Amino acid sequence: MSFGALTLLVLGVIVVVAVSVGSLGVHAFTHHHVPGRPLRRIVRNPRLWGLGLLLQVASLLTYSWTLLVLGLVLTVCGHVLRPTG
Repeated sequence: MSFGALTLLVLGVIVVVAVSVGSLGVHAFTHHHVPGRPLRRIVRNPRLWGLGLLLQVASLLTYSWTLLVLGLVLTVCGHVLRPTG
């Protein structure tokens, strides 16, 4: 396998992961629940969790460390904090 083929393979995997994580984030942010039974037990605040996932995908597209860290913080807060109201 040449270097070009390996690069295209890695790029394809990154695109597939980014699209799937982005769709999970949009679903959680707009519908206020996460898909799947295991995620529903783990995630306490789906909107924060979904917004964090969307920011992480945006950091991949813009090469921004700030968005990545902010997305990680929001994703962890979505696991820890309970929604109010």
